[in-house]
Amino acid sequence: MENSRRRKRSDGAVRGIAVNPRSMGRKRKSKVEGWKTLLLVSVLLVLVGALCWVFLVQKPFSASSSDEAAQDYWGLAELSVHERGLVVRNVDWDSIVNEHGRPWKDSGHRHFLNSVLVYVTPWNSLGYDMAKKFRAKFTHVSPVWYQLQRGKDRLELLGRHDVDKQWIDAVRQDGSPMIVPRVVLEGSPLHMLVDPAERKQAIDLIVNECKYMEYDGVVLEAWTAWAVYNILENPNLRHKALEFVLALGETLHSMKASKSGSEKRNMQLHFVIPPPSDYKKDPRVFTRADMTMLGNSIDGLSVMTYDFSGPNHPGPNAPAPWIDSTLASLRRMSEDSDAAPEVLLGLNFYGNDYTLPQGGGAIVGHQCVALLEKYKPSITWDKKSEEHYFMYDGEDAKHVVFYPTLASVSARLNTANKVGSGISIWEIGQGLEYFFDLL
Repeated sequence: MENSRRRKRSDGAVRGIAVNPRSMGRKRKSKVEGWKTLLLVSVLLVLVGALCWVFLVQKPFSASSSDEAAQDYWGLAELSVHERGLVVRNVDWDSIVNEHGRPWKDSGHRHFLNSVLVYVTPWNSLGYDMAKKFRAKFTHVSPVWYQLQRGKDRLELLGRHDVDKQWIDAVRQDGSPMIVPRVVLEGSPLHMLVDPAERKQAIDLIVNECKYMEYDGVVLEAWTAWAVYNILENPNLRHKALEFVLALGETLHSMKASKSGSEKRNMQLHFVIPPPSDYKKDPRVFTRADMTMLGNSIDGLSVMTYDFSGPNHPGPNAPAPWIDSTLASLRRMSEDSDAAPEVLLGLNFYGNDYTLPQGGGAIVGHQCVALLEKYKPSITWDKKSEEHYFMYDGEDAKHVVFYPTLASVSARLNTANKVGSGISIWEIGQGLEYFFDLL
């Protein structure tokens, strides 16, 4: 991006020589001296103009680009967060404020070697920058772009207006990481599930978009819509819903991803599910039977292991025992199957600022840092949930804030490693930059 700024001469610029008529004689000597002076000034003006052209045109000056370069230089750390001793439970507010924007300079080094699927949202542009900067740490990048819904008389796949091809090319180099945009089902899915022709149309819309836009597959989010419209409560409709996922996965697997690098690979399908529960009477729960039916038609299960607490019941975002229970349930579902999909443990890069006794809502990284700077609170490690929290007295009420830290994120990565799980992060524009050192 060129930011050249050509400076115009002001009205006070030199235009000639001021001459006093009374000092002018008719002698030849005076005329010669006057012409010499004019010539000297002209030469000086030419030299000044040449210098301006060199500095302003050949090497354009930009205050913004200079500042960004300085920030990039000072913002990169020579050592990782582990080597700097920052991944600790006893953390101070000023450590987070001073260090969160200083990731390790080796942005391509991977610590977590299992699959890493990250979500990027159009309403948070920081995620686009993080995807480019830390692209080598991810196996899959899922921009949240598409909605499959019924129009007036037909199905429509909306969202292409959000697509940024230049960004895709900057993120995906030699086929990695894979670009698998999210497709979310909106509105009633009933007709699409019971009408074979419309089901085929839905699959064709998704697959053709993948081919045309040269994606590596998709992430499908449909379970929530099925729960809202009571599809999951009806065994026949539930079966048809899973058949749709099965057919979509098989179709994608039959297609080669055109941008998959030197080794051509098939397109992939990842499926979003809520955390399974031991409460078997709840029809919204993902079950062993569902896992068995889907089999290897899907490549990964993106599990939403976050939002355990909420404004009506403030508390940790994703308590460690709940995560352990979720992963154990999924392992039991797949223990007798050789074709089970990879489990991607959901990690939240956002937090919650609750008012007590109830109320509040979600916050992202820069909002958490602003609270730390303003209130300078003591930060407490909750051993049971393995999360940090802090409290402050707001103008309206007492607040408690649960937001991820290096220690809490590291604990969840260690858990995923132990069971051989990958991770899925919602979403990378909401986190603190030094979190990526851990991946």
